[in-house]
Amino acid sequence: MKIKINWFKTCLFCIAFFSISHLNSQEIPNEFQDNSTQKVLIDAGINWEENSLFGPIRFQSIQENQSIKFQNNDLLNIQTRVGIHSLNNSMAIYGFGHLSYKKYFYAYLYPRIVNDPDAFIRYSGIARDITRGGFSSGETDLSGIGFQNDWLSLQLGRGRENWGAGNHIQLALSENSPAYDYGMLGMDFNKLRVKYIHGFLETDESQINRYITARGVEWTNKKSLLIGLSETVIYSGENRSLDVGYFNPISTHLEIELNDRLNRVGTGNSNGVWQLSIDWLPMENLRVSGNILYDEFTLDKIQFEEGKENGKAYSARIAYSPVRSDNTILTLFSSVIHVGTPTFRHGSGFNNFVQRNNPLGWKYGSDGQEINFGISYHKMPDLIAQLSFGMRELGEESIINRPYDAYFDYLKGPFPSGEVKSINFIHSNIKWWWKPYMMVLGDIEWESENLALTIGLNIYWPKSFSL
Repeated sequence: MKIKINWFKTCLFCIAFFSISHLNSQEIPNEFQDNSTQKVLIDAGINWEENSLFGPIRFQSIQENQSIKFQNNDLLNIQTRVGIHSLNNSMAIYGFGHLSYKKYFYAYLYPRIVNDPDAFIRYSGIARDITRGGFSSGETDLSGIGFQNDWLSLQLGRGRENWGAGNHIQLALSENSPAYDYGMLGMDFNKLRVKYIHGFLETDESQINRYITARGVEWTNKKSLLIGLSETVIYSGENRSLDVGYFNPISTHLEIELNDRLNRVGTGNSNGVWQLSIDWLPMENLRVSGNILYDEFTLDKIQFEEGKENGKAYSARIAYSPVRSDNTILTLFSSVIHVGTPTFRHGSGFNNFVQRNNPLGWKYGSDGQEINFGISYHKMPDLIAQLSFGMRELGEESIINRPYDAYFDYLKGPFPSGEVKSINFIHSNIKWWWKPYMMVLGDIEWESENLALTIGLNIYWPKSFSL
C-alpha cells in the first residue's frame, strides 16, 4: 500500500538561512546534546521537578543551565544554527532554531536535506529520482508557532509526542515516530498538568484521511512521584474532515463514539487506547517507571467464553545511579516491554497506530516483547556512553509487518504469534562533544550474528542576536 505524503518542500537556501532558537520553549531534537543530557539527569533523580509523562523534553526544562540568556524580552530574540551531520557514508545538512518575542511568543524551524533517507532515525522524507549536489530528499522535521507562559502552552506546528513514564519504554506515542502536523494545548496548575493534541497524519491513494488526537492528565508532587492517565485515538475515513467531535480536550473517545457524535456514525471508524503511567523516585538515586495500556477491553462473560482477549501492553524500567557527583553520573538500568498480538491494530487497518509505514509508539510495533539490561556513563558535560544487552521476540502479527492491515481476530492464541523471531542483542553507543560545536558518535549493534557499525560526526555553527 502506498501513502501519499504532503511534506514541506525543503530547499537548500532554507537550511542555510537559519534555524532560530530561544532556549525557553519548544521541544529539543533528539540529536542535540541538551536532549541526551536531560534524560541522563532525570534518570539519576536530578531536575525531577521538570519531569513529565507527556514529553518530549522541552527547552524550558534546561533553562537553569542555559549558557545564553537574553536580557531584553521586549526584543525579537533569535538564535541560529546550521550544521552537517554525517553517519558512515550518509550526510544531512540541517538548520534548527527558534525566535521569540516578548518572552512568551515563539516560532521554530528544523529542516534537513539528506543523501540517504534510510540512514537517519525518524526521517521520513521521500527520495527523489534526481539529486541536487548529491542530496535526494528534504523534510521539515520540526516547525511551528506557539505561546507559552508559566501555566499555559499553545502550539501549532509539526513534530511528535512522547507519552509515558521512563526512558525508551513508551508504548503508543514515542519520539522515534515520523513527524506529523498537530496543534497542542497544555496547562500547568502546579501539581496538576493536562495536555491535549489534535492533528493530521496522512492521506492514502484512495483519499482515506488519517488523524490523531490525544489527551492526558498527570499529578506530580514535583519531588518523587508522577501519576498520569491518557487516551490516544486514531480516526480515519474517505475524504473525512477534521472531526469537531474530538475538539473537546476533556471528552472521551467511547462517550463520543457510542453516542454518534462523530462525522462518521458507528464504531468502526476510530481506534482508542488508554494508558496509566507511573514514574517514582523512592530514593534520590533510584527511579522506577511503568506503563500499562489497553487497546480493547474484554469485559463480558460471553466474550471470555468465546476465547477473546484484551488488547494490552505494558512496560517497566528501573534505573539506579550509584555514582552521582558534580561531574560524573553512572546508571545501571533494566527494562521490559510487552505488546500484545492484536494491540495497536483495528478492524479497519487505517486506524492502526502507524504513520508512513512506521509505528507511532514502540519501534518494533506489536506482537512482541523485550527485556533489556544496561549501564550508562555520563562524564559531564561532554561524554555520554551506554552499553546494553538483552533479548527480543517478535511474532508475525507485529504492525511493522503489514502496517495498514486489520487484525486477524481477538481470540487468545500463542504469544508472540506464528513464526517467532528470537533476537539476542548487544548495543553500545558513545557520544563525545569533542569541541563546543562538534560531536563524535560511535554506535555498535549486534543482533543474532548481524553486526552494524556506525561512526558519525555532527558539526554546527551557532549565531544569536536580538532585533
